[in-house]
Formats: sequence, structure tokens, C-alpha cells
Amino acid sequence: MEKRERVAHFSTALLCMGCLGLAGPALAERRPRDNGEAPPPKVVPGQKVTEAYLDLGRKKMEANDLPGALAAFNKAREQMPRDPQPLYFRGEIYQRLHKLPEAEADFRKALELDPKLNDVRAELGAILTDTSRAAEAVDQLEQAVKGKPDSFEAQYNLGVANESLSRWAQAAEAYRRAAQLRPRDPDVRLNLAAALRHDGQIPEALIAAREAAQLAPDDAVAHMNLGLLLAESKRLDEAMTELTAGTRLKPDLQKAWWRLGVVQLRRHDGKAALYALERARKLKATPEVLTDLATARRQQGDMAGAEQGFREALAAEPKYQPARLDLAWLLAKTARCKEAQKELLVVPADPQYTEAMNRIKSQCLYLAGQGGKKKQ
Repeated sequence: MEKRERVAHFSTALLCMGCLGLAGPALAERRPRDNGEAPPPKVVPGQKVTEAYLDLGRKKMEANDLPGALAAFNKAREQMPRDPQPLYFRGEIYQRLHKLPEAEADFRKALELDPKLNDVRAELGAILTDTSRAAEAVDQLEQAVKGKPDSFEAQYNLGVANESLSRWAQAAEAYRRAAQLRPRDPDVRLNLAAALRHDGQIPEALIAAREAAQLAPDDAVAHMNLGLLLAESKRLDEAMTELTAGTRLKPDLQKAWWRLGVVQLRRHDGKAALYALERARKLKATPEVLTDLATARRQQGDMAGAEQGFREALAAEPKYQPARLDLAWLLAKTARCKEAQKELLVVPADPQYTEAMNRIKSQCLYLAGQGGKKKQ
């Protein structure tokens, strides 16, 4: 299933311009210099200069003027080195610029100044997850959740961190809490459905996936994920409806075409399966798609086309054993057992392949027996 990645946010929770007692000397009016520094902001009556720099930086963030915002927050940081706000907002700028080490350093420094800044801790946890330190991220995010249970970002990012550790039950619980905080957010339910599926809670995953599709009726991925879960639950007609909706909403969604073709194979609708799988192949010819397309050809009686398809899949990925086993089965069914046995020699000894290999060997033994009877 597809899921949504963590969405960067830019909180204003730390802004309390009139209540933090920010101090700083007023600056005389001067012309802006073209040296990368922030020009002096317009200071309204009753407002301190540092407040004005923070306000200017925030406005430039909203306008997506990241260099201008960074310059403003640098100025605020110079004037108030013991205040965490410039560090927090500057860290968010670094996040958007994909400068994660700099963002992490600013968030950690802000937390040194004030350990109770749970929004900062939530962002630090997200960076730790993004930089493959999910265990440390969980620790930071659990602290953030404990300090601020109603923080959507902390709950959501905790779900992502647990997911990175394959702790599916914990991820699902965090996503559930995030979904309660934002009842109209479809992305949370997409991730909740994925976590529940991995945790084996298929009925609950179906509920979450259906809610996501209802909240985002024009979202192709939401319909596709619902279709995948319905297919796993053997509700093939419903699955086909949702997967078709996904392909209609986003015609280049390769996975939706692929899984739609697989569902149609299971429904024994060979022509429709061929069409869907051919569309998937044109978008991205993965070994999985090529193998399923070859299977559809075989179901339609096109043995030569099927063999070609299986060989194309193996050319794309020689270690993709499902294609090799399907090719060996086709060879065995067409009385080419020596070639089939040659393919089986390449398949590793793995319990997941034992049943398929035994079936192929049995077919060849059967054909050998039939040949012996004819000679008699």
C-alpha cells in the first residue's frame, strides 16, 4: 500500500510577541545593503525590533522567500541569543532547504534553552526519523506527546518513526490519535490503514482506507489503497471498482493499473487483464508486471507470448524467482521438461518455492510415465 510521507509544517505555537518581553535597541532607518543581510523591518509603535524581525521572517516564510526569512531570523538570533524562537523558525527554514544537520542543531539548541518546547521536539524527532535514527526519534516524540498530547505533528511523526522500526501496532496507535486530532485529514487514515494492514488488522485497515477515500474522493492513491485491501479480502468486484477509480483519476498511476490487472486475472477476465497489465508495462516494466502480463497471455492460450514475457521478466531481474518458476511450469506443461529442470536448478532452496517446484517435478514425472506407457 502507498502511504503519505510526513508533511512539513510551520507552527506559530512559539509566537507570543507581546508576552515574551523581547528586548533590543531600535535601529535607525537605513538603506538595504545587498550583502545577504535582512533589511531592517518596519517597527510599529509598541513593537520591539526583535519582534519585528521574527514577524518579518514569518511573513517571508509564508511567501516562500526562504533566503529572506533566514536572514531575518539570523538577525533576531543575534539580538536575542537566549531566546529559542529564532532557532526554531530558522530550523524550519533549514528543513525546507533540506539542510537537516543545520536544522537538527538549531532544534537541539532551542531545546537546551527551553526543554518544554514540544513542537520543537516533534520536529527534531521527524529529522531523526528522516536520517535513519528512528529509535532515538521515538524517544524524542514520546516525550513530545507526553508534554503535549494534542499535538498533531507529534502524534503523526511518532507514527512515522514507529513505522520505520516496523512497530506496526505502535504506529497504528499513534496514527489513531493523530486522526482524532484531525478528523478530516485523509493522509493520516492512509497511513493508519497501511500500519493496520501490516499488523494483520485487515477489517480495521479497510475501515480506515474507506474513510480516506471518502474524505478525498478525487485522490487516486486513496482509491487504489482501498482496492488493494478489498482484493486481499477477496472482495474482487469492489476491489475492481476502486482500482478503476484510481486509474481514472490518475492515468499514470502504474501500481493501480498493475493491481487492477491482477484482480481481473483472478476474476478470469483475460482480455481486461491484458489491457490493464499492458498499460502498467508501458508506464514501468517491472519484473512483477512482466510476469503477471505473461500469466495473462498464458491464460489466453498465447504460450509463445507468455514464454517471451517470463523471459523478459528474468532479463529485467534474473533473481526474480516467481518468473522463473512460472517459466518452468509453462515449459513442463508443454512437454519441455529438460528445459524446465534446467530452470529449477537456478531456484534457491527456499521453503516458499517448494510447493511450486514439486508441482513442476510432478508434471514432468507424469509426462515421463505417459511416454513409457506409449512405448509399451
